[in-house]
Amino acid sequence: MSHPRTLLALAVALSTTATAQTTVTFWDFFAGGDGARMKQIVDDFNKSQKDIVVQRTTLTWGAPFYTKIHTAVVAGQTPDVMTYHLSHLPAGLAQKDLRPITTAELSAAGLNPKDFQANLVQTMTGDARTQTGQAAWYGVPLDTHTFTVYYNKDLLKKAGLLGADGKPAAMNTVADLTRALQTIKQKTGVVPIALGSNQDPASVWRLWYTLFLQQGGTLDKNGKLNLADLDTKGKAALQVMADWSRDGLLSKNTTYPATVALFTSGRTAMMLNGNWEVPTMVDAKTKGQLRFDYGITSFPKLYGATSTWADSHMLAIPANAKKPMSAEKLNAALKFIAYANKQGGLTWAGGGHIPAYLPTQNNAKFKTLQPNVQFSATAAKNAKLEPTITMFGVGGPVYDAVGNAFTPVLLGQLPVDQGIAKFKTALQGFNK
Repeated sequence: MSHPRTLLALAVALSTTATAQTTVTFWDFFAGGDGARMKQIVDDFNKSQKDIVVQRTTLTWGAPFYTKIHTAVVAGQTPDVMTYHLSHLPAGLAQKDLRPITTAELSAAGLNPKDFQANLVQTMTGDARTQTGQAAWYGVPLDTHTFTVYYNKDLLKKAGLLGADGKPAAMNTVADLTRALQTIKQKTGVVPIALGSNQDPASVWRLWYTLFLQQGGTLDKNGKLNLADLDTKGKAALQVMADWSRDGLLSKNTTYPATVALFTSGRTAMMLNGNWEVPTMVDAKTKGQLRFDYGITSFPKLYGATSTWADSHMLAIPANAKKPMSAEKLNAALKFIAYANKQGGLTWAGGGHIPAYLPTQNNAKFKTLQPNVQFSATAAKNAKLEPTITMFGVGGPVYDAVGNAFTPVLLGQLPVDQGIAKFKTALQGFNK
């Protein structure tokens, strides 16, 4: 005869087993529109099944995030899944902060490596080969995000620079664009371009690097730092920016939030920014807070090449030698990563991003998604990722070097030659 207490204990145990869930801790750096859309993806995933619960924590973007990740890896107190910038991958691999994901593990989660944008995969596996000797996957690409031009149709029309198709007049050279900016200033009275610079070296870098790339400049050759183009193409790119700033064609000493505010309030005709500000524009228009018609276009080809700064968000699994991930936890983590790309792809694209997952790119709904359809196809083709050297990328020291060397040039406090020399010295120091 079984004891009642034994039967009760067994019933409780069976009940607990039946309702047990695997918890997946997830650290990201997404705020604003990105944060809202990632929250939706997590919420949708949690509602879609009962076996796994993703618990999301949002940390500060940039160097603080990657410092926190490395500290967690060293301590053996890592999350199960994290967001990661492809541009930071060389540094992260050098610090041994990421766990490789095998093709068998991807396959078990329903992911086929061939279903992801080739240039992102090639960069990721190339970084892995350079840093570890093995061309492995150290994350699953989520998107491409790139540098775009937001424009106020009303102001461009007033300046006579809006075509019948609602797009800006052709600007095929630096001289063309400069003349257009001068016309905007003369005919509308506003500062033509909003660009972050005060405490925002990332925005300065994105514009400078794009102008540098379009001239055929490179900062890395065969995986090594290349400084040969800085005194020519690098100087020319910075000179353009300095001239625009000096002539009042570019907002001066503006923080990132102020830059967005200048454009959304109609006080600048254009904003040079990443496609991640799409939610800001869409939400403001929906709420009736935007008093003008706007458009978004890929960055124009001003030199010989169309190359434009770009980066990629990935979902990755931290390394944890002290507490290796169980098979059950790994399976749960990869199920969430797969869901974010497959079912969550269109939601994420709503943040302005270009999905890395090709079936989402080829989805009819994505191809008609506004305002993405205005820039996504061209921007994806022109995207040029950051140098694959550990000093570069989000969280690396190069952004600070840009702030110290280039921002004073834009403020008229330092000649272009000295700005380039200062930047070169900083890069040489990081390369030791």
